[in-house]
Amino acid sequence: MSNPYQGLGAYLQFIRDKYNVQICVKDFGGFIHINRDLYEALDPFLAHTNPFCLYMKSEPERFHVCLSMIRRMHDKALREKKAFFGVCHAGLGAYVVPVYSGDLLLGTVNAGFFQTNEARTEWCIRRACRYSEGLEPEQALALYKSSIVHPGIPTDDLQVQLHLVAEYLGRTYQALGNTHTAPNMTRRYQNSSEDPIISHALEYVRINSAQHITLACLAEFCHCSESYLSRLFKRHTGVNVNTYINKVRIEQAKNALRHTRLPVADLALACGFNDPNYFSRVFSQIVGIPPSEYRRRFSENDAGDLPL
Repeated sequence: MSNPYQGLGAYLQFIRDKYNVQICVKDFGGFIHINRDLYEALDPFLAHTNPFCLYMKSEPERFHVCLSMIRRMHDKALREKKAFFGVCHAGLGAYVVPVYSGDLLLGTVNAGFFQTNEARTEWCIRRACRYSEGLEPEQALALYKSSIVHPGIPTDDLQVQLHLVAEYLGRTYQALGNTHTAPNMTRRYQNSSEDPIISHALEYVRINSAQHITLACLAEFCHCSESYLSRLFKRHTGVNVNTYINKVRIEQAKNALRHTRLPVADLALACGFNDPNYFSRVFSQIVGIPPSEYRRRFSENDAGDLPL
C-alpha cells in the first residue's frame, strides 16, 4: 500500500526545489511519530542537514546552541500564535509558521535561509567559530557560500505555502487522534532535543552509509553517549543502529541492482558491505529474496554500467 502522506512529502520537496528554500518541520510534541507513514513522509524535512549546518553542529557548543534555539522558537510560537521571522546564531533567517491543533501547539514549519545583511551574516559566522573550538571560520564561510542558496520566492507567496502545510498537519493530527493515543505533550517537549539528535544521526548514516560506521563514531557526531543514542534509535526507528544502517545500505543496493550491471560482489562493497556473502544474507532477510533474484525480476531492460 502506498504511503497516504506521500503527497505531503512531494509538496514540501516541490517548495524546497522550486524556490531554493530549506524546509524544516519542528516537532514539539511527538505528533509526527504518532503514525509511521507520516514520519516517513516528513523524515527528509526534520532537520537542517545542508553541509554548512552539519559543519556548524559538528562542534558540541554550537550543537547545543542550536538545541537551545528550538526552545526559544517554541516559546515565541506559543506566545504570538502566528507566523514570524527569526534569525539563528549564525545570522541566517527563516520564516516560522506554528502548527496548531485547536489551542495545542504541535510544532512549526520553517523555511529559510534568508539574510538581510551579508556582512552581518559573515560576522555572525566568524564570531560563532571564534568561540567554538574546532571550527575554522574560512571553512565555515566557504560552506555557507557553496551550500546556502538565496531563496527565489516572494515572501508573501512563501508564507501562503507554509500556512497550507501547517493547516494540513494540524488537521492530520486531529484525524490521527481518533485512532491513535496522543503523546504526552508536556513530557515529550521536555525531551524535545531528541528529534534534532536523531535527525542528525540519520543524516550521518545516509551520507556515510558506504563507509564503516560504528555506534561510537555516530554518538561522537551527535555529541551524546552511546547508550543514550542506542535507546534513542530504538525508540524512534523501531530497530537498533546496525539494523538501520543495513536497511539504508540495502535500499541503495536495490537501486543499484535495478539500474546497473555491477557484479553483486562489487555492488556489495560499494554499498558498505565488506563481505559479499554477508550482504546476500542481509539482503535476503530484509527483501525476502536474494540479490540475484531481485535483479532478475526488477532490473531495467536497458540498464548499463551506471554509477551508483
